[in-house]
Amino acid sequence: MKLLNRLHSIQFKLTLTFLLILLPLVSVSVFANNYSQSILDDQINDRTRGALLTTLEYVDQLTKNMDQQTLLISLNSSIVDIWNNIDNPLSPDHLYGLHTVQQQLSALTNVNGSIKEAFIIHGESGNGVSTMTGGLRWPDVKQEFWFKQTVNSNGGLVVHVPTAKVGGASAYLNSDMIYYSRLLDMQSNSKEPNVLVLAVDKISVRKIIQHLQTSDNMNIKLAYNNGFVLETNPNAIHGNGSEKDVMSIKEESNFWSIELEQPRSELFKLTHRLQQFTYLIIFISIIMAVWIAWLVYVEISKPLSKLLAAFKQFSGGSLNTQIVHRRKDKFGAVMNGFNRMAEAQRLLIEEDYVKELRLAKSEFSLLQSQINPHFLYNTLDSIYSVAYKNKIHEISEMVINLARFFRVSLGKGRETFTLEETVQHLMYYIRVQQIRSDHFTVVITLEESTKSIQILKLLLQPVVENAIIHGLERNPSGGELRISSNLEDGFLFIQVEDTGLGIPPEKMNHLNSELSTITSHTYRISKSSPPDLYFGLKNVKSRIKLYYGEQADLQVHSVVNERTKVIIKIPLGKDEA
Repeated sequence: MKLLNRLHSIQFKLTLTFLLILLPLVSVSVFANNYSQSILDDQINDRTRGALLTTLEYVDQLTKNMDQQTLLISLNSSIVDIWNNIDNPLSPDHLYGLHTVQQQLSALTNVNGSIKEAFIIHGESGNGVSTMTGGLRWPDVKQEFWFKQTVNSNGGLVVHVPTAKVGGASAYLNSDMIYYSRLLDMQSNSKEPNVLVLAVDKISVRKIIQHLQTSDNMNIKLAYNNGFVLETNPNAIHGNGSEKDVMSIKEESNFWSIELEQPRSELFKLTHRLQQFTYLIIFISIIMAVWIAWLVYVEISKPLSKLLAAFKQFSGGSLNTQIVHRRKDKFGAVMNGFNRMAEAQRLLIEEDYVKELRLAKSEFSLLQSQINPHFLYNTLDSIYSVAYKNKIHEISEMVINLARFFRVSLGKGRETFTLEETVQHLMYYIRVQQIRSDHFTVVITLEESTKSIQILKLLLQPVVENAIIHGLERNPSGGELRISSNLEDGFLFIQVEDTGLGIPPEKMNHLNSELSTITSHTYRISKSSPPDLYFGLKNVKSRIKLYYGEQADLQVHSVVNERTKVIIKIPLGKDEA
């Protein structure tokens, strides 16, 4: 229950509103941060891959250069002829030729600074000549891995990087060198072919890729045919034990491949700071939103609490309730409005309500207060005795019916009668009018279910009086007065219709306009027209509105020279429905 109350509280709604306002800003900030980082990542990848491919082209160009150099030497007839058809190149008979080959190889190494050593191995004896050592003895060269590769290459260039994993240990080859080997005479059918080898120092290759080294924490690996060649900074990544935070980019070209490794924390150091700054701003914004929501809630809660307490006091009957404040804002205006409303309500209840109640009661018994019943009864009885004594039967009948009508209508004690009793009492008055004019008839049709329904007394008399005086008496040919009733949709309908002269349209519009101003809240007769104009109909509508409520109504319909009908609509109570 407490949780539901908090969810429906103004403070929670205000806080949620402020957070929802921040949500798009936070989302855009996070998205922009991540998007910029992804763009930066893509740009770094593209630029790095471009640099790696360019570097690979240089390395590959070096390999192509070695391929051309070895090819030129292997096709040099002066060198090939010296090495063909000899058993041992180090024998005294071949010293001059061997010296000539050494000079030519030395010239090659002097021209191409990347070549540190060049040597030729005689496959039969394992002896040879080197630019560094002169004579070369290598009896087990045929067992070397690189030698077998060169023999099996059918004259193609073989690149060999001595490592413990590839080819095993070598008696002569140095792990700091990259060796490019080729058969000396590709067209020779010798069983033990001669092999030309050019050795390039790894430092030369390292210089090619060294320009990519832009950080002390960066490492660049070079491999040939998936075999390791060299790396620029092996301790930068593996020594720090931060392999999970390493960005690795690898490119391949022909048999060469190059891979760049760098910690992400270093690469995105600036963007990481920007991201932290963004998250800090988001956190501060959320704290500010909650704090501002609390301040706004306090500013709203205090005046609302005062208003709520004042309303409770006023609804509890404390009509003198007033809110004391010094506010100049809209809440102050609302509190001032409440104070004025409370004062107005107090005056209305204490003054106007009592007056209206007394006025309603006096109007409700208007007809009863206009005549002294006892004086009227005694006078009518005296007139009746004189008329009966002098045998004037019309006068005596009129008087006795009139006396009966007033005795019931003006009698104290009962305010309502059944519809059947009301019509019986009304017939006393109608009979008086018939004796007086004697040129209209009466037809009464009451639904059986309506006869026992209680209605206000003197409700139909003003309507019938209007029908006789303003309708039937003005018709030279007489007419007919019809009174009927029926039930429909929980309402009692009473119709009083005459076949008189009817009401002209202009007068009918004015009558309806006057009647439309009467409601259950404005039940007093309107003073916009003379008091005696439509007094009977206004009195009837005012009384039914006051007694039965807003659903009760009185309607008038008329056709000139044909008829006028008055319909009284009365809602039924639960016990009458």
